[in-house]
Amino acid sequence: MNLFDKIENFKNLLKQKKFDELINQIDEIEEKNSFIINIYAAAKLLRNNIEKKDKLSALQNFEKAYLMDKSSEHGLNSLGNYINLATEFGEFKKIFDYYNEATNFFGENIILLEAIQRAYRFLHRPEDRNKILKKLIDKKTNSIIIWSSYLYTNNFISNFFSQKQHFDLALGFEKILTDFQLPKIDAENNKNLNKLKIAFFSSNLNQPHSVIYFLKDLIKNIDKNKFHITAICNWTSDDKPHEDILSHLDEWFSISKFNDLDSIKLIRSKNFHIVFDLMGMTGNNRPVIFKNRVSPIQINWLGYCNTSGINNMDYIFADPNLIENEDENFYFEKVKKLPKIWNSHSGFSASRILNDPPCIKSDKFTFGSFNNFNKISKSTLDCWDKILKQSKNSRLLLKSSVEHFPDHLNSLFKEKGIDKQITILKKTNSFDDHLKFYDKIDLALDTFPYNGVTTTFEALWKSVPVLTLKGFNFKSRCGYSILKGLDIEDLIANNLDEYVSKAIYLSNNFDHLKDLKKQIFKNLKESCLFDTKSFTTDFQNLILDCVKEKNIF
Repeated sequence: MNLFDKIENFKNLLKQKKFDELINQIDEIEEKNSFIINIYAAAKLLRNNIEKKDKLSALQNFEKAYLMDKSSEHGLNSLGNYINLATEFGEFKKIFDYYNEATNFFGENIILLEAIQRAYRFLHRPEDRNKILKKLIDKKTNSIIIWSSYLYTNNFISNFFSQKQHFDLALGFEKILTDFQLPKIDAENNKNLNKLKIAFFSSNLNQPHSVIYFLKDLIKNIDKNKFHITAICNWTSDDKPHEDILSHLDEWFSISKFNDLDSIKLIRSKNFHIVFDLMGMTGNNRPVIFKNRVSPIQINWLGYCNTSGINNMDYIFADPNLIENEDENFYFEKVKKLPKIWNSHSGFSASRILNDPPCIKSDKFTFGSFNNFNKISKSTLDCWDKILKQSKNSRLLLKSSVEHFPDHLNSLFKEKGIDKQITILKKTNSFDDHLKFYDKIDLALDTFPYNGVTTTFEALWKSVPVLTLKGFNFKSRCGYSILKGLDIEDLIANNLDEYVSKAIYLSNNFDHLKDLKKQIFKNLKESCLFDTKSFTTDFQNLILDCVKEKNIF
């Protein structure tokens, strides 16, 4: 068999997913060109149950294939694969060295741009990532992943896009989504059913994701005499929904192995009245499904704090504090507002004990932020810099769910001269251990323009005051909404200067801080934040309002 025939054979084995056979055949070849080494590495990654050593071996193969043939198409593909995998191992110096070298041969090639934006994602550098994503979009890419990533990442950057600007950007997203030209859904078919059939779609229902903690009591408490509840999963076909919601569902199924068209047909066949999208622009979303309408009513809620970018998304559920009336036109959906808060948390296993702020017994005042590192925008960091430099004997504790801390943030801390005041807490083995870290914090500092949500609920559960900046749209007003729900406005800043001054004031006024902790502890019991029964009633009523408005039941 000549080389050309061998390569064709390898391609076929890869398509047939006969990875072990492919690897064994390549192992017998002494002289391997860059293409063969590249496909060899790909097969190693695609096998079931691969280990870290397999990934490292594939990484070395991709690198070797690139170095063998830098200026060819095979070299380009190998480098793209190398960069995508190297991000997992933190080889960022090599990544950028190779990327800069390759641009001399290929310019701003799509393969290179797609790979390097992934590196920026791992480094939590949203501004840099979005510059690359915009270049990809300008190259007329119709990739849903690229468009979703672009719109999602815009939520984190510091230049504070207005909601109108975000809406205008999202107009292009709608245009790239496939329209299968399917028949309209006949809502009359659903009117004969005894119960309202509601489905929640998500790729995060099989794991202890934050979505579960906001969803589980709702599903548990919802009136099963009136509502039939289904979970539509998009992770793997054999993964059941998380145990916290599984027993409270009437039905669940997975669409992970179905293409968009087959998924649409399957969901339509269930005759749902309402399907909730809990993904928005987040990873593993399926926007084409909602573009082609799978139920008479489609609602954007919970998983994404902005507009879906889809005209067929009928409603977005918010609350009176999240979206200002004048901005409602800049959401693709009609805004429906729950009376108190847009979501309610099921609570935590840790008992609620009121303790004095740690600063009472310490010589240091401790600020903290346990939000994901990609939420630490330049504007946020500038404010933290001012706070730390003007607060006596202060420090800042940071913690995130990600495994590694971004080097660029360390560099910025050193640049500003605050690195000695910042401690990075390691990821914990248990959630209870994670919650215990809040006992070390005097004042939690919210991030902006993308606020914390779960972390704010966590801090308040532990009676830790959270200082937030009142923003301009949904994702930047989450903290504001939560604190309004708690009826504590002292912790809401209306602008950047006020955010800084309030933080400094509280770091010097321990009695006021102690009073705030007492107020949080007292108010939490009667607030809407963890009142899931009352929230369920409000949620059901809002659903019925949508149903009445659309006349589908």
